[in-house]
Amino acid sequence: MPKKRKKNRKASRDSTNTVTSRASLPAQLAQAPDWEAEYCDDEDFPMSAFQAQFARPADAVAAVRAGERWEWIGCADGSRMRHRILASDDGTAVVEQAVFLGTVQEGAILCAWHETPEDERPLLEKSILSALDCLQGALRPHLEEEIREGRGDDYAALVPEAFSDAPEPHGPGIPLFGWRILHPVAPETTWDDTVDIALWNSSLAMDWSGHYDHIDEVRRDGFTALLHRHDVPAVLCTGCEKPITSRHPRWPGIWVTPTDEGGGAACEGTGTEPFPPAPRIGWYTDSEFGTPHQPQSAS
Repeated sequence: MPKKRKKNRKASRDSTNTVTSRASLPAQLAQAPDWEAEYCDDEDFPMSAFQAQFARPADAVAAVRAGERWEWIGCADGSRMRHRILASDDGTAVVEQAVFLGTVQEGAILCAWHETPEDERPLLEKSILSALDCLQGALRPHLEEEIREGRGDDYAALVPEAFSDAPEPHGPGIPLFGWRILHPVAPETTWDDTVDIALWNSSLAMDWSGHYDHIDEVRRDGFTALLHRHDVPAVLCTGCEKPITSRHPRWPGIWVTPTDEGGGAACEGTGTEPFPPAPRIGWYTDSEFGTPHQPQSAS
């Protein structure tokens, strides 16, 4: 079933200010998130969760400085998002608004990570971040136009930065990648001031790319080409066009693709043998076995 379109969120400001520096997070807060948090489809999240406890972001900052941790991780018809309070030792504080990769982008980067020798991965990480900045640059004008049409104003999106985070605790051990905006907190800052609509809505584009397949960089093949332009060794299968790697430690020398259903070397849908006539006693026949993935030629 296709996912419903996310409503455009109204914000109390229209700004063209940008976050230009890759800020380092306070050590006590730069820890891996708990991705076991439940998904939610509440149109008011995450602001309702914060507003129920604190009237203003400054009040939440005071609670964080007193030792509490305020963070929301979830999704709203899209890829994972995170909103949290970050208070620095120098007295400043921000609300981090982050959007993480969807399955299309994460799968391609996961395979590229395996394809890269370990000593080259620090450079690979920088190349991935550069590619993700370009992806947001290609997507943002389309999101801005959608929001302008819905609101009837001259909305201009803030510019998020691509970033990497600690690996997901139960994942394959590669950094988590995404985009974020660090919204400064002042005494007069409101919760609406800490949400950029375009970044929020880019979560939908990351996880439901069919609606945005007119944007080359969003489609799987276009995203792969974008990675290639940044020297990221992403490979697609000639048959199913999924990202693949032949260097996974569990499947050395065999082209495999990441899946959340277990799986192995078989390329889905490639079995060609006819089913034997009914009645059959067993569930499986030789037609259930696909063939190993085959890499596309580099273009």
